[in-house]
Formats: sequence, C-alpha cells, structure tokens
Amino acid sequence: MSGLPKCESCLGTGEQPTDSGPFDCPDCGGSGYLPSRSVLVDWRSRDIERLVNEGKSASAVDVKWLLAELRSARAALTDIIALAHDAEDADGISKRIRFVANRALGLYETYASSASSDESRAAPSRIT
Repeated sequence: MSGLPKCESCLGTGEQPTDSGPFDCPDCGGSGYLPSRSVLVDWRSRDIERLVNEGKSASAVDVKWLLAELRSARAALTDIIALAHDAEDADGISKRIRFVANRALGLYETYASSASSDESRAAPSRIT
C-alpha cells in the first residue's frame, strides 16, 4: 500500500475527528490511502446519484465533472473501435470488441445479416 498516495484529508490516519469521536475518513474510506481512480469515480458518481434521488440538484462542478468523465470514456471507446478495426483477427475478437464499444457509443447503425438466425441474434454482422 505504500505506493498509493496518502490521503491529505486525514493525513494518512484513516480517521477524522468529530464532536462524537473519530470516524472513518470519507475521502479514503478509513484506509489512510486514496483508492484507485476507478473507485473514486464510482464513489463520486454514487454521491451525485444519491443527491438526485433525494430531489436535490447536482452542482455545476458535479455536472462539469460528469461531462469530463463522459467525454473521456467516449474518447477511449472511440480509440478502442479504431484499434480493433485495424487489428487482423482470425478469431473475430476484434469484431466483437467493435460491437461492444459501438453499443455504448452508438456511432454506427447496426443490422442483422441474413446469415444463420443464431449469429444474427448474437451480434449484428456489420458496422458501416
């Protein structure tokens, strides 16, 4: 764990003092070290979701953060589609990668081929 950055909110102790006694630091979850970026993104998105579910508005900072995350994810998926398109793959894995990424992005229209019905239900046959 020494390779992880120390939490600056609790100075690496994992606790924050309150009037009721020490509590786990909300920024590091009580570990004293900041979690990975994926965990931090998940925590923040859940916090925003909780606000909205309670009928409260997300702040402008939260919306800007969400938009930056969305743009980053879409750019990564677009790169993945491009890389998978350029790959020569006899097993068809790159094709499946393109379809999965395209399902999230919606860049290309997909349609079922007139091949066997099992194949057309499993994955569209073409990305134009």
